[in-house]
Amino acid sequence: MNVRTEPSTIEYLDAEGTPVRVVRSARRKKTISGAWKQDTMVVSVPAGLTEAAERMLVDDMVKKVKRKVDRGTGVDADAQLLARAHEMDVQLFARRANPVSVRWVSNQNTRWGSASLASRRIRLSEKLRSMPQWVQDYVLAHELAHLVEPRDGHGPRFKAALDRYPRVNDAKIFLAGASHGFHAAERAATQPGLAEQSMGDDEDFDDFGDYDEFPGLWDKGTGSQGQLFG
Repeated sequence: MNVRTEPSTIEYLDAEGTPVRVVRSARRKKTISGAWKQDTMVVSVPAGLTEAAERMLVDDMVKKVKRKVDRGTGVDADAQLLARAHEMDVQLFARRANPVSVRWVSNQNTRWGSASLASRRIRLSEKLRSMPQWVQDYVLAHELAHLVEPRDGHGPRFKAALDRYPRVNDAKIFLAGASHGFHAAERAATQPGLAEQSMGDDEDFDDFGDYDEFPGLWDKGTGSQGQLFG
């Protein structure tokens, strides 16, 4: 168990690209605090926490502050996402996808998005929120295409539907690089068990993982990067 006892400050970007500054204070014993300061999330913690406890508490505080900011500004991120999904459904699929709900989730650490073919609900990983809008739209189009062609998996009808989105290849390349970066960060953090979390009890979700859309790019057995172009 690695316990820090000396005051110090560290800075890093979290998985969503948010600048985070962790201030370890010897005077702080049992509480933590968080606030936005000059476009950086500053979290103050007791200096005596273990590395694992510190990371868990900091991640939780960052999420709480973000939710508080969203509520204070009247922003409903999930409602905005659903509105965007309906807009894309009209533009690309003539309203055939008809999603019931679309929301951001934090427990999809091995996939970009998922769609329930039974309930017509879509989930997108919060990791996408720091990425360009056209990349987010690609993942959303991917899940909408599953609702349009629910019996085809990743077959030809599904791919034909998804190809209506104009930047498919660009987005795949972008996400391949992002996937590599996230996996490298997880390995460097040496925190086994955090990368795999349950999707919940919705077993009918068709998931869009980091690997299945990039044949030849990743070796699924070793997680190593292969050739991007043949």
